[in-house]
Amino acid sequence: MTGTMARAALAVLGLALLATGSPARAQDDAERLRIHGSNSIGTTLMPALVEDWLASMEYRQVRRVPRTPALMEIHAERDGMPLVVEIGKQGATPGFAALVRGDAELAMLARQPDARERDAGWQLGDLASPDQEFVMALNGATVVVHRDSPLHRIDLAQLRALLDGRVDDWSQLGRGAGAVRLQLGPERAGLEDFLRERVTAGRAPRNAHLQRHPDLRAALRAVARDPGALAIVELTTPLPGGVRALGVCVGGIAVAPGAGGVRSRDYPLVRPYTLYGGQVMSALGRSFALYTVTPRAQAVVRATGLVALDMAAPVDPGAAPERMPAEYRDAVAGAVRLPLALRFNLGSLTTIYDGYSAQQLERVVAWMKRPENRGRSLSVVGFASEDPGNRLFATMTSNNRADIVVAYLVERGIPVQRSRGLGALQPLAAGDDERARRRNERVELWLL
Repeated sequence: MTGTMARAALAVLGLALLATGSPARAQDDAERLRIHGSNSIGTTLMPALVEDWLASMEYRQVRRVPRTPALMEIHAERDGMPLVVEIGKQGATPGFAALVRGDAELAMLARQPDARERDAGWQLGDLASPDQEFVMALNGATVVVHRDSPLHRIDLAQLRALLDGRVDDWSQLGRGAGAVRLQLGPERAGLEDFLRERVTAGRAPRNAHLQRHPDLRAALRAVARDPGALAIVELTTPLPGGVRALGVCVGGIAVAPGAGGVRSRDYPLVRPYTLYGGQVMSALGRSFALYTVTPRAQAVVRATGLVALDMAAPVDPGAAPERMPAEYRDAVAGAVRLPLALRFNLGSLTTIYDGYSAQQLERVVAWMKRPENRGRSLSVVGFASEDPGNRLFATMTSNNRADIVVAYLVERGIPVQRSRGLGALQPLAAGDDERARRRNERVELWLL
């Protein structure tokens, strides 16, 4: 029997099994890819990505098969051979545990693994490596006020106090007077999980003037009608007329939730949707993981309403030049910022950049080589954390990191016209803890 005849026979057998009510056996014989984790990712984005990935490889009869509220399977066939992609939506913590146990090949998280999870998964390898960490999309939170509100920025500490109920009057935010009527969406939702993880240290909002709404758009409509209201919605929630988003700071400069602030992760309320895998993956698992960061996959991300990560036109940096320190203004004179900030994986023995930055650098190189960018060059600007014991340390460190990026770009044929380290200038976060250092220690790229 020829190969073609054999494949045809298998296809006929598969159809016969389905026709005779024996799908379980066909399913047992199928190759299977297991992806477990966040419900925020698994409900809409992950099925859409899986279906497009299968279509890109010419799989046919692609269909969704719900098993339980927390488990969906996507079935497909190619050349008569079945494939099942299992999407478990039990949550980030169970999903990562499944990756550690070997019950899933990929874990989808709307947060980074915490220290305990990394310790439990030590055998997985370097989870911050671009070979194991694949940022698929961005979401997050936007703080919204009435268009006539005198408030234009809010510190993360103020937002925490507002959600905790320790602040409930506009006078405590330094603007106006009267109760702050806090508008939130449904209690059991991915946004609230994010707020607990990023803002309130696990506590549920308990402001005395809190009002719940059936969805986030209803919360925004309430703000549009009420100058004394403030809402927290997802970054991707369309804003109606009559409201505006606040810049958010963490003791440093306030960053607006625009394209540049979000895609650079300078905006502090960004939520990456990330896929993690072990250092040893099957060909099928690695194929899908690598697909999620391709331009084709990013088109799917954009179609689902999330923030896509493929390179686009440069953006307004979010700060007027006259508000920049003179040294910063000189370093970027005549340039427009690209929507990214590169951050380093300082604790890794296997990679220089974190996974997201490595992927963004590859996108920059490909974008700069497009015909419309011929003759253009980049300005590279580095920043570092302040060292009270050595005033020169931040300048030296920021210069060294800028030089690393320049070497990467020049080696790949991308012209760099300027390179400068600005030390601890323009900090995004106050303090010297790990989270503050991670935000402050960055390299920006500006297009000339």
